[in-house]
This record gives sequence, C-alpha cells and structure tokens, in this order.
Amino acid sequence: MINSDTYSSFHERLSRWLLLFCLVAVGIGQSFIFTSLPPIGREIGLADVRISTLITVGAATFVVAAFLWGGIINRIGRVRSVIIGMSCYAVTIAMTGFVLQEALAKHLSAEQTYYLVFALRIVFSLGLAGVLPSIQTYLIAHTDIKHRSSTIAMIGASFSIGMILGPAFASLLSSLGLTAPFYIIAFLAGCAALLVVLFVKDKKHVRQFEKPPAINWLKEPVMPFLGMSTLAILSVTGVQQIMGFLIQDRFQLDVAQTTHQLGFAMMTMSCFSILVQMILVPRFQLGVVTLIFSGVGMGVLAQLAFIFLDSYVGVLFAMGLFGAGFGFLFPGIVTAQTLLVKDDQQSRLASMNASMQGLGAALGPVTLASLYQLGQLVPFLGLTLALVFMLGVFVYCKSKLTHVF
Repeated sequence: MINSDTYSSFHERLSRWLLLFCLVAVGIGQSFIFTSLPPIGREIGLADVRISTLITVGAATFVVAAFLWGGIINRIGRVRSVIIGMSCYAVTIAMTGFVLQEALAKHLSAEQTYYLVFALRIVFSLGLAGVLPSIQTYLIAHTDIKHRSSTIAMIGASFSIGMILGPAFASLLSSLGLTAPFYIIAFLAGCAALLVVLFVKDKKHVRQFEKPPAINWLKEPVMPFLGMSTLAILSVTGVQQIMGFLIQDRFQLDVAQTTHQLGFAMMTMSCFSILVQMILVPRFQLGVVTLIFSGVGMGVLAQLAFIFLDSYVGVLFAMGLFGAGFGFLFPGIVTAQTLLVKDDQQSRLASMNASMQGLGAALGPVTLASLYQLGQLVPFLGLTLALVFMLGVFVYCKSKLTHVF
C-alpha cells in the first residue's frame, strides 16, 4: 500500500516538473517565431517592417497583459490561469499556422494575412502573459524559503532552455513544411495544458473574490528590485542584439560567416546561464546576497572581456561569463522580490515583474544598438556602469532591510 506522504511528495514533484515543462514550451513559443515568421512573411509578400511589427505587437501586448494578470490569478486560481494561458497559446499558434498556410496557397492576400496574424499575436500574448506569473506564484507557494532561490533559478533555466530550443525546432520542423512548426508546437502546448488539467492541483491557493487594495509599487521596498529586473533583461537582450554587429565589425566577416559565429556565441551564453541556474544555484543553496554580488561581478568581468579581448575566443569567453553572471543575477533579484511582499501579494508581484522584464526586453535591443552607433565599445562601458549602479542600489537596500537579507 502506498504511503499518503509518499504519494503527496510524488504528486508535488510531478506538478513541479509539469509546470517547468510548460515554461520550456513558453520559451519555445516566444522564440521560434523569430526563425519561422520572417521567411514566410517575405514569401507571402509582406514588407520586412510589417513582419517586425507582428513581433513587436506581441511584445508590447505582453508587457501590458502581464501587469493585469496578477488580480486575475488571485480570483480564478494559479492552475486555472496556467491552463487558460497554455490553451490560448496552443489555439492561437495553430490558427496562425493555418492562416499562413492559406496565404502561402494564395487563398488569402498579404493584407488579409497581416491583419489576421496581427490579431492572433495579440490574443497569443494576452494568454501567454499569465503563464509565467502563475507558475512562479505556484512554485513559491509550494517551496520553503530556504529553497526559494533554487526554485526561481529552475524557472529561469526552464524558460532559457525553451528559448534555445525554439529556433532549433523551427529549423528542423520546417523540413516538413514552412508552417509545420506552428502545428507541432501548438500540439506540444496543448499536451502541456492537458497534463496540467489532469495532474496539477493547488490546495494552498485561497481565491480572492473581493478586489484587493491597490498597490502603489513606487512606494514599495520591492520597487528597486523590479527596476533591477528591467535592467538585467535589458542587458541580455541588448547584448544579443549587438553581438552580430560586433562579430562582423571586429573580424570583418561576411553575412554567412557572421551568422555561423554568432550562433556559437549565443549558445555559449545560454549554456553557461542554464548550467548556473540548473546546477550551481540549487546545489549550493545560494542566498540573495551571494547571488547578486556574484552576478554583478561576473557581469562586469564580461564587459571588460568584451572591451580588452580582441580574439573570437575572447568573445566566447566574455559571452560565457555574461551568461553565468545572468544565471546568478536573475534568481537573486527575483528571490529578493519575493521576500519583500506578503504571500497574498505574490501573484501581483510576479505579474508586475513579468511586465517589467517585458519592458526591458523591448528596450534592450534599441538602447544598446543606439549606443553601438556611438562606438563599438560604448555599449559595454554603459553596461559596466549600469551593473555597478545596480550593485550600489542593492547595497543601499540591504542596509535598510537588514532583517530580510
């Protein structure tokens, strides 16, 4: 006969891994579109600017929707929110694939296709924006404070794995047809939603039927850490944006060579980030102070490597350091946030944080690309100053919140 405690422990582990699998699927959904949409858009006659707006509108909707999901999660529950978000993801991605397929078959004009995909991207982001805060809130509620940084590191690592797998899936599956990735990834998301329906239960959630009092985030002690989230994501997306420019300009490569070398650089950064978040942080149970100091320290070293190491190996070394630094910094910042709010505010915090990260993701490429126009090394000098500033803010906050950290 199965012991009830053993069954409960197994069920909690199963729920945890299923939700982390959902985050991998979310990462795939967010990133594969960068590989799949541009060639299809050109094939059906869309201008490059219009293709870019289809991606941008999704990011902009995500920023707004993530902010609004906090109250919804409190009312309908964390698991229901995940199910709704993943179901919306599956349906809209499949419908996008169908619309693009019809356009490729000349059954829809480029104009019709653009507006249909534009609307589907908005609905996709509206649903997807609730998944990350719901899962983060669920996992925090089912994890003790001692293991919180490990849990948040696993959240970041799962999403990062999805972001890596997305373009790879798109490239491999496109051999079955240009729109095949949309259908297969939609099926993956649908399976994830069904598994959550069948196996994930949330006995700790207390639904809030009355509207909770508004939170003035600007006056909350967690606000500096929300700003750090924006700055951290801005740094990562910005470096990803300018790395192709740097490699091409520094080594005088053509487009094909640049793409090849850029792929290795991006993979190096991602692998080191995942290694830190999946292995080092959980293994050593690192606290907020250690995580943030380590993250900032490695981030600054990475910027110095970009500046002073001129070889391609130097670029790979710098990208590895940068990825590892982010692997420490992300769970440190988010863990600090969760320690500064009450349990009944965790879902609204997670939603606010997702929104702030979305803002950083939108601003990063534009900001660092603009700095790059001023000089090849200017973005890295700017990031060095930004990281030092972030550390200074943390030290100040720590001195005021000694009972927390």
